Amino acid sequence: MFEEYKYKTELHTHTSPASGCSKISPDTLTDVYKREGYTSIALTNHFIVSNEDPKIKIERYLDDYYKTKELGRKKGINIILGAEIRFSENINDYLLYGIDEKELITINSLLDDGIVNFYKSYKNDRNIIIQAHPFRDNMTFANPEYIDGIEAFNMHPSHNSRIGLAAQYAKRLGCIVTAGTDFHDYGYEGLCAILTKEPVTDSYMLAAVLKSRDYLIEISGFRFLPY
Repeated sequence: MFEEYKYKTELHTHTSPASGCSKISPDTLTDVYKREGYTSIALTNHFIVSNEDPKIKIERYLDDYYKTKELGRKKGINIILGAEIRFSENINDYLLYGIDEKELITINSLLDDGIVNFYKSYKNDRNIIIQAHPFRDNMTFANPEYIDGIEAFNMHPSHNSRIGLAAQYAKRLGCIVTAGTDFHDYGYEGLCAILTKEPVTDSYMLAAVLKSRDYLIEISGFRFLPY
């Protein structure tokens, strides 16, 4: 059965300069993930509340995305637009898939509203909102009614995401379960992936796949069902 799931997608990556905490250029990102045998990469740069002019903020965000997407096209790897968003209410992070470039204007305008109002205003049948690494220090649990899933397996080596607790929590909620490398720095690329029957080609397809739950999670070569 597992042989059908042969297309690898990374769900959580960051590039510089769009994410100030990342040391990875678009060129490096596409090189290392191509070498690791990935078919697709979700680019989930940080998108948070700021006093910056929204036009400049979004242009900078999309500049990394367009550069990475073009490099991916040349190297044969799909680059998927996503975002790791944070509201002004606390330091929780949320991974957002099923978006396009124009929607960043609306998303930015809602970052002061908090997750509950954001979900009520923005949620539709094409997107998906995942709470990232909810068991890290100083994180709080979002109301399960206003998220679609949990990033149970966050593999960032410099943070304790308590993945055992996160996986147990996600199972108890019965929600969508995801896994992401949270890639910021060379040397720990490709620590996990989702595996699908077909290549994931864009953000809306990624959201649909996650909602279908028809995928496997792979961590260090071990494959398992996400539920």
